Amino acid sequence: AAQVAGKVAMTTTISAASACITATILAKAVEGTFDVSMGLNGILAGLVSITANCSVVNPWMAFIIGMVGAVILYLGHWLLLMVKIDDPCDACVVHGFCGMWGIWATG
Repeated sequence: AAQVAGKVAMTTTISAASACITATILAKAVEGTFDVSMGLNGILAGLVSITANCSVVNPWMAFIIGMVGAVILYLGHWLLLMVKIDDPCDACVVHGFCGMWGIWATG
């Protein structure tokens, strides 16, 4: 049980960190400025993306799952703006889109 708990803590932290970095860099690359709220939502996107599979994936997989979660967050953010859906906290994107990605990433 202790090994599983350690693995869960490690994969969860890796996914959140990689999603934060990816979302922040993506915002800087596309918009030209660092967006703190995108970085913070990136952390949430990484956590939601890894929740379904944190005990069954390897650390390198957690890194990729977090990165993909950040891309989904960024694209979903702009998709909702494009279709004029008001979601100022990106809750639908973080929990809905990234949650679905987490389920798919489980296999």
